[in-house]
Amino acid sequence: MEPASLIPLADAMPGPAWWFEILLLLTFVLHLLLMNTVLGGTVIVAVHALRKPASEQGPVRDFATRLPTALALAINLGVPPLLFVQVLYGNFFYTSSVIMALWWLGIVGLVMLAYYGLYIFAINHDELGTRRIAVIVLALLLLVATSFVFSNNMTLMLQPERWLAWFERRDGALLNLGDPTLIPRWLHMLVGSIAIGGLALSLFHVRRASWGAPDAAEGIETGLRWFSHATYAQIALGIWFLMALPRDLMLRFMGGTLSRLRPSSSV
Repeated sequence: MEPASLIPLADAMPGPAWWFEILLLLTFVLHLLLMNTVLGGTVIVAVHALRKPASEQGPVRDFATRLPTALALAINLGVPPLLFVQVLYGNFFYTSSVIMALWWLGIVGLVMLAYYGLYIFAINHDELGTRRIAVIVLALLLLVATSFVFSNNMTLMLQPERWLAWFERRDGALLNLGDPTLIPRWLHMLVGSIAIGGLALSLFHVRRASWGAPDAAEGIETGLRWFSHATYAQIALGIWFLMALPRDLMLRFMGGTLSRLRPSSSV
């Protein structure tokens, strides 16, 4: 079967495509900043909860109280780009979502449980005792699982040739695990969120420093340390991701198309 025959016909757009592309990029950047703050911030909070006693988690603990609100805002800001993706690429997006419907629909439950975990950790930190570690780690795992599902769908919609696997597995639980770019792409975004989370932690304490908070300097230093270390890791992951791309696409990022534009020298 020809994979192209599986692509549904595109619906008519209610306006110029460039207008929806601008709105998609604008709203997606806003959503991405908030979502990376939540995911990366949760990584930082979970690591500090595992490594340090409650009495030494002051700066990070204060930051954790803002994560439930940030997640709620990220969810709301995630709706507009999702709608614009459906307008522009609906014939691809709907098909990939149906193929992996079990995981895609499960995102709602994953995010809701993660929100409750962050909320419980924030308001009942002292009352939970050592159980707070299990709560924040569970919330982190739910957010990481959500990011993995999103990466699967976004890569699956780009590869109609992989839709043929649905004919062998029609339970809606198909993942795009055969894509060599999936894992490096996902890890690249995941580690990038830790850098943004560290930066958000620093900016949060920059504001607290203006209020005269005694531990603000420690919070700024902690956030910048996370930001720098995650950024260093991004270099290695970025190279892995680049090398995993199809050759023609990889060459575009490396200037391969420029050589075709240069006139050949005569001998």
